Amino acid sequence: MNGVEYRKGAARPAMECWLKDDDGALIDFSTGSPTFSLKIGRIGEIALLTKTTGIAGAAGAGEEPTGTPNVVVTWVAGDLNITPGPYLAQLTVTVSSLPRLFAWPFTITDVIT
Repeated sequence: MNGVEYRKGAARPAMECWLKDDDGALIDFSTGSPTFSLKIGRIGEIALLTKTTGIAGAAGAGEEPTGTPNVVVTWVAGDLNITPGPYLAQLTVTVSSLPRLFAWPFTITDVIT
């Protein structure tokens, strides 16, 4: 997944992900009762956001941006009230006690006050 950018305090749009396996195939997260944990922060530091709800898995199809994502993260008010700057998003998806870790650049930009 490429880098993502949101404005500080934004709650929309949802973050849509097309996550693939080592062979480049879209992973089907519609079965196996996956659990999700998303952390946003800087490497070696405590996460500024840990989110375990509002994350849904699906079979997905096609490619970004016109296909159907296999993971959708829905934000709620306050989730992205993070100091502007460059961060890393780490998503752990666990199925049958086996975790997969995905990571990508995540930028929070400031707003006009």
